[in-house]
Amino acid sequence: MKQCPHCHEESFGVRELFQLDYFSPDECKACGQLVRNDGFRQLLTLPTILVALFLGIVLFSLVPSPSQPFALILIIVLVALPVVLLAKPVKFAPKTDLAPFTPDPNNDKVIMIKGWNEDELNKILDDFIEEDMSNSPPYKIDVHNCYENLHRLTFPLDIHPMAFASLVNYLAYPVSLGLAEHTIVVAGKTTLNLDFEGVHQSLVGTRAILYIPENDQDYDVVYLQTETGATLANSFGEGVWRNVSDARLPSEVKLLTW
Repeated sequence: MKQCPHCHEESFGVRELFQLDYFSPDECKACGQLVRNDGFRQLLTLPTILVALFLGIVLFSLVPSPSQPFALILIIVLVALPVVLLAKPVKFAPKTDLAPFTPDPNNDKVIMIKGWNEDELNKILDDFIEEDMSNSPPYKIDVHNCYENLHRLTFPLDIHPMAFASLVNYLAYPVSLGLAEHTIVVAGKTTLNLDFEGVHQSLVGTRAILYIPENDQDYDVVYLQTETGATLANSFGEGVWRNVSDARLPSEVKLLTW
């Protein structure tokens, strides 16, 4: 069984993994979100099958004749096994056109992340950049180590607000690492501008924090709270910030943003 990258339920068994494809998205049977096979892993499948087939033929030639039917079954299993073992469900997110954005090298976007060690964090960031389907302008992420398992991320070339919000979510729910042995707290901080689509003009110029809401069951939403107390939410299926009445601000986020 392998986990869904959206809900993290182990909803992909042998049958689902065997059918998983990069070009044709499939639905997670637990949450209904679209997933597809990891492209690089699918690329490795064919050469791995050829190696398994070669080993199977060698094995078939070595076994005595009475055992060859069993060896034939083993060859079939060896050929099918890489398809299942190499399959990896990843989020399916078609490239979308973002609102116009002019990067500001003097931006004050920061993400504080607690819970991942440096190696884990670097892998998460590499995966995020590789899987980013937002068509956002190129960006660079600098990692600053505050102390063990607490890091500060900055963006010297700036980053599109939607990619910024997506990264806050991804750091809390990375595809490649499990959460069972970790307690993760993520908080983004920035000054709002008109690039935050859906934010009211009156909030432009105010400081805000971005976070995962308490008791989150959606796994694809980020909340934003301004210094004036206004709270907004952005579901990646909607793509714009909307007002919400319940802030659901975790106490750990408050401590991390002091």
